[in-house]
Amino acid sequence: MEAKNKPVNKLTFEEALEELETIARDLEQGDLKLDDSIASFERGTELKKLCREKLEEAERKIEILQKGKGPGNEKKVKKKKVKVKEETGEIDEKEDLQGSLL
Repeated sequence: MEAKNKPVNKLTFEEALEELETIARDLEQGDLKLDDSIASFERGTELKKLCREKLEEAERKIEILQKGKGPGNEKKVKKKKVKVKEETGEIDEKEDLQGSLL
């Protein structure tokens, strides 16, 4: 089954990101019909949300591992709020995120 035919919640991060990039390319070219553009935009919004959630989950796991905690011994990790530009889905560069995964 192709990734674009799978429900979003069944996709891997890599599948979702690849499909999101394809959708962005298709929308930027402007060759889609209006209904197809709207459907692609809606799917892209769902894919962006999935990618963000998977990245946040990975970040929490890395923080746990860096603190020397194994499975079953996790402490609650405080999430860092990330500001995202609604128009583009990009992380607001004002935030200092470089050290957040290290």
